[in-house]
Amino acid sequence: MVNGLSGNLRPNSYGNVMRAGNLPNGRIMYNVIDSEGNQAGKLSLPREQVDTFEASYKEILKSAPKIQAYVNANSSLEAVSKRRNMARGIVASSGIIGAGVPLFILRKSASVTKKILGVVAGIVAGLSAGFVASLGVTTPPGSLEFARATRTLSTLDIQPVLDEKA
Repeated sequence: MVNGLSGNLRPNSYGNVMRAGNLPNGRIMYNVIDSEGNQAGKLSLPREQVDTFEASYKEILKSAPKIQAYVNANSSLEAVSKRRNMARGIVASSGIIGAGVPLFILRKSASVTKKILGVVAGIVAGLSAGFVASLGVTTPPGSLEFARATRTLSTLDIQPVLDEKA
């Protein structure tokens, strides 16, 4: 269940979402609470999307502190420069290795075209692998989970509740 559903609202620097009840049109209503504990709005979802919404919301709340801690620890100019240089080094070395492997494999081949195509394919593969590796090394922990949960939330039929009587 979403944080605060059972009445035990825990203070959270990211705010909270609490299930508030059912609307006459069959949708489930939630109260949105800001980080100071004040009501910031209301939203509603179809009943069949509630479990997906709550699971995604929990995942965001679980991964957001990890991302924030990483950013707080690594936001100095030196840390940013170090990560940027590390990413460049990973991509460049992967590209060099990607070019070197086909050259080594095709060193006895008489076909220049085969060597050129092999080196180009190796460079592309190496740079691609280096890019993926540098993302894995420099991305904050929890980012993938946060992105998945955000993408899932974007597919749901979340609507604001504007009626003051609701």
